[in-house]
Amino acid sequence: MRPLAVIAAIALAFGTLALAFGGTALAFGETAEDEETVRELTWEDLLPEDEVAPPPVVDHSKPILFDDFPLTTIGGVVPELNGQRVKLPGFVVPLDVTGNKVESLLLVPYFGACIHQPPPPSNQIVYVEFEDPVEIKSMYDPVWITGRLDLKGHSGSLATASYSMKGQSLEKYRY
Repeated sequence: MRPLAVIAAIALAFGTLALAFGGTALAFGETAEDEETVRELTWEDLLPEDEVAPPPVVDHSKPILFDDFPLTTIGGVVPELNGQRVKLPGFVVPLDVTGNKVESLLLVPYFGACIHQPPPPSNQIVYVEFEDPVEIKSMYDPVWITGRLDLKGHSGSLATASYSMKGQSLEKYRY
């Protein structure tokens, strides 16, 4: 038997054996994380059952005063989301920028949040860090970010986030 045929037979046997015992056979070069399901979330999924996010405060007809900022007491988290690999759409508020690449950012549900509007509730903001900085083509376009969600919050000068994420990919949102 040729060496490649032997390798193919072993790989086929391993895959069949793994599936027979309830395991998952992975292709060469794949990791268990590649095979892990990514849960697509909406911003409502980040709210505990007893909370409802207030509507965004977007009124461009007058200057915004500090007294106009709504007080919100919501900010609880959903414990079941901790450690899950998720995909969440939103808008980018860059934090650590080098050239046109971003190492960390805030992901927010609507354009302008945290920049010239009062920030959303903390459980409607996700602090995202990328191991390798990613290119942001436009802050005006929504994106999808995929990564592992964590309940470790983040507090900065722009806002407080109840969730954080180790970003794995950023892609343009397609309507």
